[in-house]
Amino acid sequence: MSEDQKRQLNQQLWNIANTLRGKMDADEFRDYILGFIFYKYLSEKMGLYANNILREDKIKYLDIDENTDIGMQYLEAINEEALAKLGYFLKPSELFNQVAKRGNGNGKSGSSFIIEDIQRILISIQNSTLGTESEEDFDHLFEDMDLNSTKLGKTAEQRNEVIAKVLSHLDKIDFQLEHTELDVLGDAYEYLIGQFASGAGKKAGEFYTPQQASKILARIVTLGKTKIKSAYDPTCGSGSLILRLGKVCDVLKFYGQERNRTTYNLCRMNMILHGVHFTRFDIKLEDTLEHPQHEKLDAEAVVANPPFSAKWSASPLFMTDDRFSEYGKLAPSSKADFAFIQHMLYHLSENGVMAVVMPHGVLFRSAAEGHIRKYLIEEKNYLDAVIGLPENIFYGTSIPTCILVFKKCREHPEDILFINASQHYEKVKTQNYLRDEDVDSIVEAFVIRKNVDKFCHVASLNEIRDNGYNLNIQRYVNLLEEEEAINLKLTCDLLQDIEIESIRNDKNLKRICEEVSLPFPSGSNLHLLQKYKKGIEQKIFSGEIRFKNDNVKDFPEWEILNGDSIFTTISNKNHNSDLPILAITQEYGAIPRDLIDYKISVTEQSIESYKVVEKGDYIISLRSFQGGIEYSNYRGICSPAYIILRSKREIDDNYFKYYFKTHNFINELNKKLEGIRDGKMISFKYFSEIKLKLPCIQEQKKIANLLSAIYNKINYLQTQMKNDGLRFETKIY
Repeated sequence: MSEDQKRQLNQQLWNIANTLRGKMDADEFRDYILGFIFYKYLSEKMGLYANNILREDKIKYLDIDENTDIGMQYLEAINEEALAKLGYFLKPSELFNQVAKRGNGNGKSGSSFIIEDIQRILISIQNSTLGTESEEDFDHLFEDMDLNSTKLGKTAEQRNEVIAKVLSHLDKIDFQLEHTELDVLGDAYEYLIGQFASGAGKKAGEFYTPQQASKILARIVTLGKTKIKSAYDPTCGSGSLILRLGKVCDVLKFYGQERNRTTYNLCRMNMILHGVHFTRFDIKLEDTLEHPQHEKLDAEAVVANPPFSAKWSASPLFMTDDRFSEYGKLAPSSKADFAFIQHMLYHLSENGVMAVVMPHGVLFRSAAEGHIRKYLIEEKNYLDAVIGLPENIFYGTSIPTCILVFKKCREHPEDILFINASQHYEKVKTQNYLRDEDVDSIVEAFVIRKNVDKFCHVASLNEIRDNGYNLNIQRYVNLLEEEEAINLKLTCDLLQDIEIESIRNDKNLKRICEEVSLPFPSGSNLHLLQKYKKGIEQKIFSGEIRFKNDNVKDFPEWEILNGDSIFTTISNKNHNSDLPILAITQEYGAIPRDLIDYKISVTEQSIESYKVVEKGDYIISLRSFQGGIEYSNYRGICSPAYIILRSKREIDDNYFKYYFKTHNFINELNKKLEGIRDGKMISFKYFSEIKLKLPCIQEQKKIANLLSAIYNKINYLQTQMKNDGLRFETKIY
């Protein structure tokens, strides 16, 4: 399957998921859609397996009549083999596609009420495992799918209609399970979990580690290995992190523990969907620190992304627990970070590697945590590397994080590697994102273990001791540039240039003021200058002040035209993924959002509906301020919620930049837009009926020249106040 086909499949599944959304939170409709996908997977797996068994009899599983003696004999034989091979059993009538057909009127008896049918089948799947080796792996696996919840619909009929629709859409998708070398469904499932995590806020951190961060941990703990006996994640969430190890190495058995039952169910489903046989995973439901479930486990690879600074009991009884007793102190009850580290080290084999995501506080906090940190370095010498990650890469928190790598038998026992990758990322929407090259550079630095300026440093244990066992990454890999020596001559030259520019602008402004018999604003009081500007705009756009042409003749009278006489609206859809998404700002107009610190969220999964904006277009925006129009300085795309205006006759852009900012125009536009925030759609008609004042093009340019000179004078003073006079920029306000 090509990457394009995978993307299409992911988008199909996400669209189906949104059919269920309604008023549910992301984590609520997640449980339904992932549960239905899992049911479809179990059905298709069952059908393929049964058909393979029946091949010699030259019949298909769906051909079996469940109500005949011969049919019952077939089912008994298949049931026995399926439980040993798959771990569960489904009758032909219980298969997903059969239920989907009944629900959508394609069965022999027409459409039917299938909710009770599905509930019975899900219970039947679980009951089929009773007394078998897979019983624990299927126990209460579907308990989060309440098909009678009013969130699916107020009435039973409405709920049935929604569920039938979802099943019908899913039934049309081919998961290609017969191609065992592909993990199409596993990858799609991972995609969906990631999408749900992006919308789940703080809850996301409870069940999902971003794939790029997972790749770093997985590659580090499996370096140089093609097979590991056991992999363990004591806070496994959805299982995405530990499953990542299986993509880079052959893992014989997966171990995990999770205290949240919903997430625990999600993890078990995720294991099965990735083709991990039920005998190859052991996932437990309990609090890892308080009630560990894998007491005799020695794992060759340990990875985890525990909840940051979580609370735990820190009961004195734990001082007799082998996981904590030798350290002499317990992690504080308000911050369990080191308790998780100690627990994981206890279960790490002598030849194993452990990588854990932690908040930066574990690197330098004192008291009991400082004592444990020193013990790990000085007495145990287990800490092998500290890797600093960028802020805002994990869902649910924006804090910077780090990866701590531990080994009980270290190849480099005399030093600790520090990697500072905090600046190596790409900003995507509201999250920071580790690119493939960022992941590669971190892993490469871990392997090579050499000093690289402003990226990594190999610190001797003596250096660590000299720093009091403080592992703050900035102490070892400082990203700050050395203070630049100030060039006094260059500074003075800049001051002179600014002064010359200011004098030139004042000279131009004075000439224009004389031309239209206006007093020249010679002062430098910013408040009064802004008041002067407003007064000039009032006189200009009321027609009280008029310019003359080069022959000292009057220009033609201004035309008063409807908006649609000067502008047309544009609705070209986006067909170029390379175009930047524009931020609509009052200060800068429409510019690529990554050029400024401007928070904006793209709620649609596809931006194909976004409108293409050309440089010089105007954008009517209700969100940035009340009813203004912004000029686009770049080519890009913007939300379909905005109106795009493009001139259809010769105009001066600077004139309209100023005109659209005037108090009278904004008031008139706002009157047209009254009530638009109450659910009405924005349309061009609101603008087309507004009367616009249009001087001839020559007078437009003269007006723009006057206002630009005033704005430049104001900008000069503002720049001088903000930056000690070392910058001067012409800017439209």
